[in-house]
Parts: sequence; structure tokens; C-alpha cells
Amino acid sequence: MTTNFLNSDQKLLQQEIIAFAAEHLNQGVARRDVEQIFDRHLWEKCGQLQLPGLAVAKEYGGRGLDVVTTTAALEALGYGCMDNGLSFSLGAHLLACVIPIWLYGSEEQKQRLLPGLCNGQLIAANAITEASSGSDTFEMQTVATEEGGHYLLNGEKNFCSNSPVADIGLVYGLTNKAKKAMGGVTAFILERQAGHFLTGGSLNKAGLRSCLTGSLSITDARVPESAVLGKKGSGTIIFLHSMTWERIGLSAVHLGTLARLSDKALALHNPHLDNGSYNPLIAHRLAKVHAELEAARMLVYQAAYLLQTGNRQASTRASQAKLLASETYKRNTGVLLELLPEKALHGDSDFARCYRDAVGSTIYSGTSEIQKNVIAKYLGFG
Repeated sequence: MTTNFLNSDQKLLQQEIIAFAAEHLNQGVARRDVEQIFDRHLWEKCGQLQLPGLAVAKEYGGRGLDVVTTTAALEALGYGCMDNGLSFSLGAHLLACVIPIWLYGSEEQKQRLLPGLCNGQLIAANAITEASSGSDTFEMQTVATEEGGHYLLNGEKNFCSNSPVADIGLVYGLTNKAKKAMGGVTAFILERQAGHFLTGGSLNKAGLRSCLTGSLSITDARVPESAVLGKKGSGTIIFLHSMTWERIGLSAVHLGTLARLSDKALALHNPHLDNGSYNPLIAHRLAKVHAELEAARMLVYQAAYLLQTGNRQASTRASQAKLLASETYKRNTGVLLELLPEKALHGDSDFARCYRDAVGSTIYSGTSEIQKNVIAKYLGFG
């Protein structure tokens, strides 16, 4: 994993996370994948290192990392942890749920919820996608109606990562149908313990199988005004900002995973073996993987820096980074698999598992087509 541009503290953090993953997270990965097991004990173990709250201020129980350092930590998690489902669960929890609560939550919400969300006691699920809306996110049917100091919520959310095991649901609903995305969407913090939502079983996914994904049902949930995250009608702003974080952070995880596979493939085709002889066709394919990985990595870290410094182009660069990183990850897991001995094709091998896990990377956090729409708009189209 090439990170020569990081400072010494960031490199030490990466080494710490890689060593932690090797010691605690990589045993039984194949079984968890096959049987779709989410291991809450491992989640709590990650909480001891504050991985679920990397970017959150220390006063609320987080690790207090800046955006670039959070990105470096997530890349190290992708490199060190062979359970890609667990890495994805942590990323979805942190980037789409915990960070929005930290950035937009009231002091009461932050004091009450963030310590548990950062130390592994609580698990959060982002709930915005619905069966009838797909990528047109804000064409949602979930409605929140004000009723004298409370809101009455009804709706059904789908494809919610972590929902089967979630304690907290960050749910987006319409508070003004006429306005929709332009001030009509509100974010709510719903709690399973309070009976705000129910969840179904986990989808039988092709990849990321240890990240349990399913529906989140809300039926006549009566929630107080204090459950609103930010202000009424600010849900679109909150969601889009969380997507900037998520597109950068999950891209870093994926590139860490691809770097792990690239290093393993290089070790199997070591040019220093066999008196220095090598197959140039294999060498050239590995060289191309390395070049594309480095190009995507530079774009991801540039996006992280722009977000850290408050640059207005951060969201566009995040879309560019997500597009390039996910396409690079998806394509090159296949390339590396083709270069390996027959045993790598076994379904429980790291290479085969990552090949399946990479398929969804161009879909979640906004499909590649959605990222192209964002970039095209930046270029002046539409």
C-alpha cells in the first residue's frame, strides 16, 4: 500500500489498524461470508479502537481524526480486514449515519447517542432508498406529518445496510410533498428500542454478505420533535453532505482492498524468483493495475483534502473519485483473479470473495451513472 504522501502519524495509524485487523478480524471470514453472519462481538472489538467513530470529536467518544486521516484509516481497514462486509458495515455506519449526527445533531442528540455509536455499543443504518424511487432518491413515499409537538411517520425503506441489526435508523421522510427535495425532506433519528421501526430479514446478496442489508418499516411511528436531525426541511442538505463523506470513505476502503490483492498477486508472480525471469504479459497487467490504483488513490485523497478544507468542489471531486475508484476496484479484481492459480477461483478464497464483493461498488452510494450526472452538471450540462 503506497502512502508516501502521508505523515508519520498517519502511517502509524495505518499500521495500527492493519495489525488490529490481522489479529482480530480475519479469523472465520469464509464462514461468515457463506452463512451471512454479522458478528456483533467483532463490531464491539472495533469499537475499542473507535473505528465506528473515527472522525467524531473526542468529546463525544470519537477518535477526532480529520478527513484526510479518516480516509487513510479507512484505506488501512480495507487493506487489513479480509471481511469486506464488516469493513463496509463500519463505513456505512460511520459515513452515512454517525458523521451526520455529529455535524448536524443537537447537543442532546450528540451527548446521548454518539458515545455508543463510536464505541461499538450501537449500530446505525441509513434509510433513504425505497422500492419505487431507486436512484431518484427524493421521489420517496415516506411521509412525516406534524401532530402537536410530534411527527407521525409512515413508510418502507429498502436496501438499508445494517438494518437487521441496527439500533438507530437515520430515516429521511417528506414533511412537505410539494417541495420534495427543495426543502421538503427532513431527517429523523429513529430508535429501535423506542419502537420507532421494525426490520425484516437480510437480503441474500452476491457479495458483502457479512454486511446484513434489508428493509426498515415505519408504521404510525410517533416521534418527538427532538428526533429531527438538523432542522425541518434540511434533509436533502444533510444527505448530500453525507454522500460526499461516504463516496470518499468507501472509495478508500475499496482501494485498500485492491491494494491487498495486488500485493498478494505480485508475491505470487515475484520477478526476483526463477533467476529474475518473468512473463511480460503478466507483468504488464500487474503494472496497469498498479497505475490505475495509484491514480484512483490520488483522486480520493484530493477529494478528502477538499472536504477537509471546506472547498466547494469537494462534492464534485468526491463523485469523480467514487466513479474512478469503484470502476477500478470492480474491473481489477477480475484482472487479478485471471492471473492466479486455479485455487484462487475457489469461492472462499480472498480473490474470489473480493471479486463478488466488488460488484456492488458501482451501485451503492450513487451508481456510476449518478456520478456521471454530477460531473456532467459541473461541466455545464443540464
